[in-house]
Amino acid sequence: LKAIPRPQSSPRCRPQPPLRPPSAAMFAVAPLARRAAGARSSRLALAAAGRRNLSLHEYQSLGVFQDFGVAIPKIAVAFSPQEAGEKAKEFAGDEVVIKTQVLAGGRGLGYFKENNFQGGVHIIAKEKAAEYADKMLGKTLITKQTGAAGKPCNTVLLAEKFQIKTEKYFAILMDRGSGGPIMIGSKTGGTSIEDIAAKDPTAIVKVPVDIMEGITDAKALEMATKMGFQGPQAESAAKSIASLYKVFVERDCTMVEINPFAELTDGRVIVC
Repeated sequence: LKAIPRPQSSPRCRPQPPLRPPSAAMFAVAPLARRAAGARSSRLALAAAGRRNLSLHEYQSLGVFQDFGVAIPKIAVAFSPQEAGEKAKEFAGDEVVIKTQVLAGGRGLGYFKENNFQGGVHIIAKEKAAEYADKMLGKTLITKQTGAAGKPCNTVLLAEKFQIKTEKYFAILMDRGSGGPIMIGSKTGGTSIEDIAAKDPTAIVKVPVDIMEGITDAKALEMATKMGFQGPQAESAAKSIASLYKVFVERDCTMVEINPFAELTDGRVIVC
């Protein structure tokens, strides 16, 4: 080891004053800082724990609605081509709708990476259900929302084919202004509510719900009427609106949105 001589005092190297011993005040501040940091960490942890990240496939959402009495189209779920072929036979008519189930929008315009099969939504003859399911299941669907990686398709949804007469918009969410849930609707649906509001702000109707009283039959019918439903269709829509409110409350939703809330040519009113 080589001893290094201590530098002498000079204009460029001045001896430093001795360190002062820590005061009692410094020791008092440290626990406060630790407690503040701990409180901030706790708040962040609680915020992370309360964050909602639950995403449901279309068939799962429709299943929840059906459990609460909301009117939905006839559906069936298949996890294999053989199962799709068998369940397609249960539908009336000659055709059925087959939809790939992935957590992304734009499915109809997407394509499957492995076989370049175009489209994740098709109206097909019932006897071709197994063939189409085979082209979708176990493959990766790429849409504008998935990016190049795509999303795996492990499930297909079969749904009845129907004709829509009119489309409405409906949603329930919490409203700070009214201090509780508020129902939002429009006589026009099938497109984004932002586009509807921009084109005609008067087309949007809002009906607050007393969170203590809950939704009543009269309130549900009022909303259905304001959305443009009439006669028996208004009664049917009101039943689904009341059931959707139950979904909102009992499933602790931040928002329930139906677009379109449709009246069919056969007179039924369903969410789809």
